[in-house]
Amino acid sequence: MHIKPSLNWKLSALAVAVALSACGGGDDDKNPLGINAVKVIGDSLSDGGTFSGIPGGARIASVQGSSDEPNVLWVERVAKAYELAPLCPVYKFNGTTFAANTQAGCTNFAIGGARINNPAASGGAAAPLSIGKQLTDAAAKGWGAKDLVLVDGGGNDAADVVGAYLGASADQGAAYQALLLTLIPATTLQTVLAGANGPENAGGLYMQALADNFAGTIKAQALDKGAKQVVVANIPTITYTPRFQAVLDQIGASAAGPAGRAQAEALFKGWVNAFNQRLAANFSGESRVKVVDLATRFTDQVLNPAKYNLTNVTLPVCGAAWVTVLPQRSFAECTASALSATTPPPGAPSGSGWWQRYLFSDGFHPTPYGHKLFADQVLDVLDDADWH
Repeated sequence: MHIKPSLNWKLSALAVAVALSACGGGDDDKNPLGINAVKVIGDSLSDGGTFSGIPGGARIASVQGSSDEPNVLWVERVAKAYELAPLCPVYKFNGTTFAANTQAGCTNFAIGGARINNPAASGGAAAPLSIGKQLTDAAAKGWGAKDLVLVDGGGNDAADVVGAYLGASADQGAAYQALLLTLIPATTLQTVLAGANGPENAGGLYMQALADNFAGTIKAQALDKGAKQVVVANIPTITYTPRFQAVLDQIGASAAGPAGRAQAEALFKGWVNAFNQRLAANFSGESRVKVVDLATRFTDQVLNPAKYNLTNVTLPVCGAAWVTVLPQRSFAECTASALSATTPPPGAPSGSGWWQRYLFSDGFHPTPYGHKLFADQVLDVLDDADWH
């Protein structure tokens, strides 16, 4: 069956690919929960060095060498808040494959590019680019009663489904349907697609199934195997990221016009909301899990930046293909020293620290300050947790 989006948006395959490709115990007063270890599952938002050491590799998907090193990522900041040793990556990429890190005591299983529903092209569910595989490997090593498990995931999955949907005009929906079929039964999918706005409704159904898959794996590999303190971040409203805003701007500049842009943004936000609502429902009443509503806080940061001492929530400090006021840098080249030596873009604060209160490092990832805001939110949730 050929699928064509019901809404008339048309982008080149190259534009979609460029825009949406995935790129991630102290004293009782400071550690009231008695956390002994922080164990991390996730993607580039949490990856603390899987790709460092290879040509062009960077330690984190953010600005390198900031004053916050080695505690830049939200997960690293949480570990530091509990006066635990710095985190290190469980896996290391050697340029060809993933192997166990030889450094002892590492508990960060996250890998940039990981997905909840990992495609076969990336090794499928048996590869550590699968969040399910990360959870399985962590469970095999065992969960301690005082482990704090930090989990994020779904941002790359959301980008995948949006990219496949937008590419449906070029391949008659083949890639979109193939992705949908990985989580939606064929008979159900055909029924949905045959209805009004079928492709759009199918995207929401896929995101709900993705949330069920995510929650089910966390239950099976963490909760059912002894984890007692689990924090799960939902998907931020990725339509506000510079990468997605660039795609939406392309839609607005096409024949679809501003109305088409608004329609697309509402649709993709709806898909993210479908995931987040289902994720929260899956863990409703589960005392061992705290779901952090990153989406709502992230949206508020974009809409009310001054409230969070943010000076810019649209421009990535490392640049991007569509940015002309800043040089485009890979993460390996996007260092604090390089940014501080860069002429501030129009509207930025003067001085070498102009970039330090920007929200985005590149089109999809936060700056060190963005990670701090996320960590602060998580720590607030943990302060209110009734885990003893």
